[in-house]
Amino acid sequence: MKLTKNDRRVLKFLIENGRTQDADISRNLNITPQAVGKIRRKLESEGIIKGYSTQVDYRKLGVNVLAVALFKFTQESRKTLVEEDIDERIKGPHIIDFYRVPEGDVTHIVTYGFRGLEELDHYFHSLQTERGHISEIKKLYILSARSLRKSSNKELFTKIIDEMGQEKLAKPLPPKLESSSNFRKKTLTEK
Repeated sequence: MKLTKNDRRVLKFLIENGRTQDADISRNLNITPQAVGKIRRKLESEGIIKGYSTQVDYRKLGVNVLAVALFKFTQESRKTLVEEDIDERIKGPHIIDFYRVPEGDVTHIVTYGFRGLEELDHYFHSLQTERGHISEIKKLYILSARSLRKSSNKELFTKIIDEMGQEKLAKPLPPKLESSSNFRKKTLTEK
């Protein structure tokens, strides 16, 4: 989809704060509130904006354990289950993200959230007891919610919007250089 310059500016603003009123966006971007409203409706109707949500701190709500599970659906289940059946099974409240892997030893990757290890243990024990004939857990990574360092795609979306029409290959950010005073001190002491 082709986005105008103002479409991109409004979208970037909404990515930062989806609750911003059209009048506030209008003042910040120096375009009319009517234009902002029209752009917002266009982005929503095109499906670029699927909704507006709140970012919640997992730990403050009591989600202290995260898990990443790598599953392989059995040959038998792949013959009988269709995508809609699988989609229906992933509506559980503990599931955060669910990905289908095209091929290989793993068919699905799922991220979960739990209040604690006891809840996680009970969940996966029940899952294997009730659905072990459908899928096998190939690997389970258990993480503390305290270890979560980034849970936002805002930077990615902003980069994509900024580079529309001039796509670039991905590369990591360069390492931060030491402050010049520390660098000078080291250089002087090394001589």
